[in-house]
Amino acid sequence: MVNITFDTSRCVKCGKCVNLCPSRHLVMTDAGPEAKPGSCMGCLQCAAACPQDAVLNDGGRATAPEPFDTVEALVMTRRSHRRYRPDAPDRRTLQWALDRAAYAPSGGNRRPTRWAVVLGADKMSAIKEAALSWCAETGYAPDLLKAVEKGRDPLTCSATALIAGFESADSLNHGTDTVIALTTAELLLASRGLGTCWGGYMRRIADRAPVLREMLAVPENWHVCGCLLVGRPSMEYPNIPARPAADIHWT
Repeated sequence: MVNITFDTSRCVKCGKCVNLCPSRHLVMTDAGPEAKPGSCMGCLQCAAACPQDAVLNDGGRATAPEPFDTVEALVMTRRSHRRYRPDAPDRRTLQWALDRAAYAPSGGNRRPTRWAVVLGADKMSAIKEAALSWCAETGYAPDLLKAVEKGRDPLTCSATALIAGFESADSLNHGTDTVIALTTAELLLASRGLGTCWGGYMRRIADRAPVLREMLAVPENWHVCGCLLVGRPSMEYPNIPARPAADIHWT
């Protein structure tokens, strides 16, 4: 949780912060954007996107990008994108990122992750419809269904590709190795100008719904440990939000 406020001397009421807020924490009023109590997830998309640098979090102001070490730049400028252009990523770029993700650390260097990639708007639409139909039939994730009824899409966020990583149930570091590999792939994709967002709903549904497990070719007794939504981002984030210093207990 962070305390979002606004510098009214800078705010031009463009509405970008309100439109990009994934938790609907911000609302637009006649006086400008305001933060509702209790619903902020602390992602700071609002601060990263504000063209006037008018968003303050706990009194801190976002900073414009400065020259970075390449790795530092990737880490600090990575954003969770929830809006994408309709043209899908290049298949070769996705292949390149997953090939390089094999260099990520894994327990015993076993590299246990298998991948499934859904590429293209039509195939993503089929995955989405199958997932929502299963939720409606089983009663799973009623909050997701309510969001869809209101015209939102927290399941795919209009992404035109999906990367799912899965591991055997008896793998050495079950889940952890896949998350590390997928995080590595995410940074590599960002270095090529692609946007990503971790698909929590999609991971949970893909691991449970037989129809999605079949569509993604997940073997029996394997589990979907991570899903990454991928696409060409439609929004730019000119700022780097302020983050608190690491909470460390030194011994």
